[in-house]
Formats: sequence, C-alpha cells, structure tokens
Amino acid sequence: LEMRSENFAKAKTLISEGLTKDKTQGSGWLVAAQIEERLGNEGLVELILKRGLECAPYSAELYCALAEFNIQRGKIQIARTLLEKGLEVDPSHAPLYHSLAELEARVFNIEGLAQLNKRAAEIFNTNALEPPPASMKLLSQKLRASSPAMKKIPTVVAALTKMVEIEFDLDETVTEMMDP
Repeated sequence: LEMRSENFAKAKTLISEGLTKDKTQGSGWLVAAQIEERLGNEGLVELILKRGLECAPYSAELYCALAEFNIQRGKIQIARTLLEKGLEVDPSHAPLYHSLAELEARVFNIEGLAQLNKRAAEIFNTNALEPPPASMKLLSQKLRASSPAMKKIPTVVAALTKMVEIEFDLDETVTEMMDP
C-alpha cells in the first residue's frame, strides 16, 4: 500500500522491520529491492537481492529477480547461472523455465532451448512443442459448460444433422476447430 501511494520512506521502514523479524522470506527481499529500484538505487537493488539469496537460498523468485537484473545489464552468463541454480533449488518453478527459455532465445541458443524443453517435459510431463491431447477436449467442455449459447449447440447440431442426414461428433469437431 505504501508503495502504491509512493510513500517509499514508510515502505522502507516497514520492510526493514519485517526483514529484521524474518530474513528467510524471499518475498520481503523482493519488496525491499523493488523499493530501491523505484527510488533509482540500482546498486542497492543488486546488493539486496544477493543478500536475500544468502538469507533465503530456496527462494526461486529471488533467483529469477536477480537473473533479470543481470539480463538488463547484459550479464547473460551470470543470469543463466542464476536461473540454473534456481532450477536446482526448485525444479517445479515454471517461471524459471520461462525466464531461461527467453534468455536462450535472446542469444539464439537453439540447443539450449531444446535441452530446456526436454528438461521441462520431464518435470511437467509434457512437451512444449506438442499440445497435450486432452487439453483441447477439456477446453471445448469448459466452453460448452460456461456459455448458454454453447449449451444450445448440441441440440441445434443434432437437428441440423438430422436434416442433412450425416453423423457428427461435436466433441471432435470443437476440438479440431480449437486446435491451432
């Protein structure tokens, strides 16, 4: 609230008190870094994020934030190392995969992207290059269930198919229409 109202002095006081009581919460360090960033204290941002990782070494968000800080300064290898370390700490933290994929794409590391895709597929039981087969069917079911107009489609389609005397599988057709 203090940050929204741009009362940074009060925000710094509050987050300092919070971090004094519990230094192990990565979110506190992120807020402290955001305050300094809004104040234009770039050097302090990096120091706060590094100190945050010392106190909260299992915070995937801190690894991600410090990596992003380094990317903005062109320190690609440092950022990559931080993102990799974050994935070691929390292999199921999807934003780390996303940030690392963006980094690898930025430097045109196709091999690195392929390896990251394989790694993510092992963790999340999916392949980013192929949509899961059930996802489109589930989406069509959700669309049908959520929209009054969609609920009428089976009745309308059934009437139309009787008129033209063909067999029609609504689930399959909606899935095909929704599949890119």
